[in-house]
Parts: sequence; structure tokens; C-alpha cells
Amino acid sequence: MNDDARRLTGDEIQALKFAAHRQLARWANQRELQPRQRARRTALVRAVRVLEDKALSDGCELHASGPQ
Repeated sequence: MNDDARRLTGDEIQALKFAAHRQLARWANQRELQPRQRARRTALVRAVRVLEDKALSDGCELHASGPQ
């Protein structure tokens, strides 16, 4: 993977936050979620919290957290 593919611009981070908030809103309008959807919602909420870190407003570099 080239270096550009491992970086997100500030605009790309904003796009991810927008998409995440839209999905969370969809799930909020559902009466009941399946266990898999609940797990994904929890993961998405955590991801949004990370993306909202002001330190990432200009972009960030991505690193794998496990074996590649």
C-alpha cells in the first residue's frame, strides 16, 4: 500500500464522521437492533469519538494495529 493510501485528509475524516452519524441516526430510528447491529453501533460510536479528536482535524496517518 502506498503512503497516500495510509493517510486521511481532514476532508476525508469529515466525510467518515458524516457517514457514521447518518448510520447511527438510522439505527436510532429502529425499534430493535439485531445483536450484530448493536455490536456495530457500539464500534461506530467509538470510532466517531476517535474521529472527533481535534488533533485529527487536519488529517492523520493510518497504522495497522495487528499483524499484517
